[in-house]
Amino acid sequence: MSDNRREFFRVAFDHLINGEISIEGGAFTRIKIDNISVGGMSFVSEAQFFMHEKVECRFTILERSFLIKGVIVRKSIKLNYTEYGVEFEIDQETASTLFQQLNFYQIRQRRKGDH
Repeated sequence: MSDNRREFFRVAFDHLINGEISIEGGAFTRIKIDNISVGGMSFVSEAQFFMHEKVECRFTILERSFLIKGVIVRKSIKLNYTEYGVEFEIDQETASTLFQQLNFYQIRQRRKGDH
């Protein structure tokens, strides 16, 4: 039996991509995103956030910008930074658009690898 409990396919980036996160209504803090799915994302930051804190995530995939609310569901403290997991609170329309952009991104990455 697989250990993969994920409901959605996840795109892991070759290089961390830039994003921003804020505590709802607060200023945005820069983050580096490791991977994204329709259900959530994993990122690293020097900033500290609390577990179960409601956040807004801002990022761009292939020139398409997203602003998605979520909740911090995982926190792993390292030496110089902290890894976080966010579970998105996402509507169907945004989920469909994000799914499409992640598919396009993955296709482009595969094509680059073929050359």
